[in-house]
Amino acid sequence: MKPTQSWLLASFTLFFFAADALSSPDGGTPRAAETSPRAQAAPGKLPRDDRAEVEITGTLKVASKPAKLLAFVSKSACSPKQIDEAIGSVNIDPNVATNFFIEIFVPQGSTGNVCGAALDKDGNVVAFGAYAKNPLTFRGKGEVTFSDVVFALKPVKPPVPGSKKLRH
Repeated sequence: MKPTQSWLLASFTLFFFAADALSSPDGGTPRAAETSPRAQAAPGKLPRDDRAEVEITGTLKVASKPAKLLAFVSKSACSPKQIDEAIGSVNIDPNVATNFFIEIFVPQGSTGNVCGAALDKDGNVVAFGAYAKNPLTFRGKGEVTFSDVVFALKPVKPPVPGSKKLRH
């Protein structure tokens, strides 16, 4: 670039920004609605991302094919009577596969338990299981991933009545 071209480009840029500031009644000063929360934070005290995006993939092992499978994450220890307390879940069609993928957004450093249930046609829990490495701690930047979460479901006798959510 020739010196004349550089001077012309610099002059144009300066003119453009000066004209923009003059055309605004407040001289181009950002107003409160235009200032992001991060821009208002005091130096050294920037807000941190306090949520963990957690992705869990795995497989439920079953001895016989149930009407439906459910994989879920619970804050408390796994129990067939507390499925309604799940913080994330996925229904699985056992005619297709027994693999699952669950994505949840939870506070950084929180814990959870990965559980699984086999249901009969009426929504009753007929088999249940929990991941051996429970509880899991959900902490990290970006996606927090737990893979190869594999565990067996063991028969529940007598079956545990399922919640209204499971009866459809």
